[in-house]
Amino acid sequence: MGNIRIAIMSENPYSRNCLSAIFSSESAFNVLGSFPLAEINDKASFFQPDVILFDVFDDEKKYIEEIKQLKNNCAFTLVFALLEKKHCESIYEEMLKYVDSCIQKGITRGCLVKAVELACIAGLFYIPASLKKMISFIETDEELTNNYVMKGNLANGNTLTRREMEILQLIAISLSNREIAKRLFISEPTVKTHVSNILRKLGQQNRSQAIVYSYKNGLITNCI
Repeated sequence: MGNIRIAIMSENPYSRNCLSAIFSSESAFNVLGSFPLAEINDKASFFQPDVILFDVFDDEKKYIEEIKQLKNNCAFTLVFALLEKKHCESIYEEMLKYVDSCIQKGITRGCLVKAVELACIAGLFYIPASLKKMISFIETDEELTNNYVMKGNLANGNTLTRREMEILQLIAISLSNREIAKRLFISEPTVKTHVSNILRKLGQQNRSQAIVYSYKNGLITNCI
């Protein structure tokens, strides 16, 4: 893979400049530009970046609408939302329907760069610790929980196999397909097939959504 082509969206000019400077100084990235919300869809449609970093403030609804449109126009572009810690609980569920990962603001520069790089290169997606802790304490319907815990029987009628349950647990601790293959002594294409089946059965679009969904519904019981 060549340089990661990244675009940055922020309504704050200072944040746009800072984020651009951070990624411009990294040899792994090619910064295509930084744009306000009103321009990001047109620019993304033109550039088709590998990843877009969305700097999200209070009103998440306007961001979600833009992200939904962007996903239609840029099917292969990853979208990451930068969120304040205080907003994670209030908007995570709606936001994660459309973005590929949420990154908590305030992490170090190096961690931010590495989170984006690992997601693009290895498919490892960052979920804030505060978000995982919050998810683990969400109360679910008792009957639904009984159907999920340990059995892999899903409310939509699908069933996760024992192998799929194993792989789901490894996805939850951020192992890449290659690492999962080594851990389970199977081929990487086989892992990819299992991951695709897991996402389809859970009705989720990506790993981040699958992890959140699984914590919330009791498929995964331990927060890492």
